[in-house]
Amino acid sequence: MSSLHKSRIAEFQDVLGEPKIVLQKLRELCFSGIPFDGGLRCLCWKILLNYLPVEKALWSTLLKKQRELYSQFLKEMIIQPGIAKANLGVSREDVTLEDHPLNPNPDSRWNTYFKDNEVLLQIDKDVRRLYPDMAFFQRPTDYPCLLILDPQNEFETLRKRVEQTTLKSQTVARNRSGVTNQEQNIKPQFFAFRWLTLLLSQEFLLPDVIRIWDSLFADDNRFDFLLLVCCAMLTLIRDQLLEGDFTLNMRLLQDYPISDVRLILKKAKELQDSK
Repeated sequence: MSSLHKSRIAEFQDVLGEPKIVLQKLRELCFSGIPFDGGLRCLCWKILLNYLPVEKALWSTLLKKQRELYSQFLKEMIIQPGIAKANLGVSREDVTLEDHPLNPNPDSRWNTYFKDNEVLLQIDKDVRRLYPDMAFFQRPTDYPCLLILDPQNEFETLRKRVEQTTLKSQTVARNRSGVTNQEQNIKPQFFAFRWLTLLLSQEFLLPDVIRIWDSLFADDNRFDFLLLVCCAMLTLIRDQLLEGDFTLNMRLLQDYPISDVRLILKKAKELQDSK
């Protein structure tokens, strides 16, 4: 380990060692990248994403509450009709007279249950595809969704929340990037929707994605900065886009050619400072 790397770890440890963490100092450190060592990234992300408060004395109590709240959210999001937990003191609801698994009615609770399962199955597939070479994405977490995995559960509709979640990629507009060719009709929706909704996780190797997320989470207006990162990506290949035809440009945008994320983040910071 180089002396420079040791010095950087020491900087993080000094900031995180304070009884009350100075958030602005932590943001400045994290924006330039967080070391992998000693669980620093995990802890910093929790603080940056407001999962943990800046007062260290509150962490233990809050973590316990957060995990209890997580279990409560599960109960609100998914439900298996006709089943209730006996240990919750709720008697089993007999829905077979008016509702049953073969009921085609869109309002059927069974119909909702099966659609919820389809959503969960797709989420599971997408997570495993994200980076199949890493064991992290192929194994249960330390705090798994046991209540979801248990067939005897009573949780409420996940599907509606998924259906209502949309992200308008049109915000990466032509006047921001200066490269959308109207004659070719290359619209931001064709490529930016994936960039934005997946936080660029399919455009780069995972270590580079994590590096981008360090800066993204450290920024006060992280989703505005995400747009700037996307604009930087377009700006850096502007000449290629102007020279290419529709087919070449779509291939370029869907298989982004620049792998040096430091160059992209530097350009995004320049765009931010010039605003």
